[in-house]
Amino acid sequence: MRAVSKVYFTKDISQAATLFDLAGLDKLISPNDSVALKIHFGEPGNTAYLKPERVMPVFEKITALGGKPFFTDCNTLYKGPRGKTKEHLQTAKDHGYANVTIPEENDCEQVEVRLKHFRNIFLGGTARTKTIVALTHFKGHELTGFGGTLKNLGMGFATRLGKLKQHQDCKACAELKACKKNLTIEACWIGSSTIVQEKMVEYAFGALKGKKAGFINFITDVSPNCDCFAHNGPPVVPDIGVLASTDPVALDQASIDLVNQAAGRDVLRELYPEADWSVQLIYAESLGLGSRGYELVVI
Repeated sequence: MRAVSKVYFTKDISQAATLFDLAGLDKLISPNDSVALKIHFGEPGNTAYLKPERVMPVFEKITALGGKPFFTDCNTLYKGPRGKTKEHLQTAKDHGYANVTIPEENDCEQVEVRLKHFRNIFLGGTARTKTIVALTHFKGHELTGFGGTLKNLGMGFATRLGKLKQHQDCKACAELKACKKNLTIEACWIGSSTIVQEKMVEYAFGALKGKKAGFINFITDVSPNCDCFAHNGPPVVPDIGVLASTDPVALDQASIDLVNQAAGRDVLRELYPEADWSVQLIYAESLGLGSRGYELVVI
């Protein structure tokens, strides 16, 4: 029988800190703990990325508990303003973020996972932090169907080398011309969704190995594309709310279910029929990262 995890949900986007406590994420924080707040700062020109005013209540909550939070992401594989640490830090600042750490490429943590695709994975140095809270903008994604917590952790914590290893078997990745024009790596992903999703999940597995971790999804400005784009299309559904859990699989499953309920159909599968978003959830559950079964606790 499938385990059932609690996922806490509110339509009030301002109540992320309340969900933080209700979901038990406060119990993850010990005095003087460094706490990595894993986030995507958004590409310059993108307006759908998670805004600082949405997540600062969580930052302040962790600080009040005695933790030492900082926002973090790792550099992109594709060329652009988030491909190098200095420019990435400037992008975060331009988008309103402070207390940001972006590791250099040589600040790398190699983690043994011994899984289907990888024996070892390569994570940015901030993944060494023993406590992680993933703050995720839930949206559509060209390769994975949707981008949720698993992608924020798996692709987001990977070094540029790690990102390359997740992509290098793509059919079209021998032709990186689009990427050289400052287009995203997603341009190279056609026909490779299943493999990349599984690799991404293995990176998420490694990022969470031995860690205390909690997860919050913001289902707002649900753009059809990743926040790596310098533009974003209109939302595929109206703003839905915020969810929190200690189970990343249940959280992402609940999030996609709420999006599809709001749309009245599987809107992201409709947008990206070659990207079966269930792959990441099924594989993550098989690795013990969490359960697709959940109880939605509405606040």
